[in-house]
Amino acid sequence: MKFFAFAPLLAFAAVVQASCPSAMPLSLCCQSLEPFSDNEYVWENVCGITVPDTSLLTASGCEVSTTCETEDTYAACCEEYLSCPSGSTDGAIGYNCTGYAVENSEDSIVVRLH
Repeated sequence: MKFFAFAPLLAFAAVVQASCPSAMPLSLCCQSLEPFSDNEYVWENVCGITVPDTSLLTASGCEVSTTCETEDTYAACCEEYLSCPSGSTDGAIGYNCTGYAVENSEDSIVVRLH
C-alpha cells in the first residue's frame, strides 16, 4: 500500500478537521466520491495503489476545505491520503471516506448523503 503525506495539506487539515470525526480527520472538497473498486484499474495500474478493502469510499480531485459549497462536488471526511506518483490526478486523493454530494438548487444548497 502506498500513501503520501501532503505536508502543506496536512498542516491546513489540522486547522479544519473540527468538521470531521477524529477517525476521519481530513476535511476535503472533491470532484468524486466513490468506492475504490469503481476506479480500481486506474488506482492500481496507473498510480500503483493497492488497498486492503476496495469497497471503501475514495475521494479524488480534492482540496482541503472547511466548507464545500461548489455545485457538483463532494464534501468528504477521509482517514488518509493516497499518492498517485504518476501525477495523473488533479488534487489530493482521500481513502476510507464518508461524505455527501453538494448540489446548488436555485438560491439554496441541497446535499445528498453518500
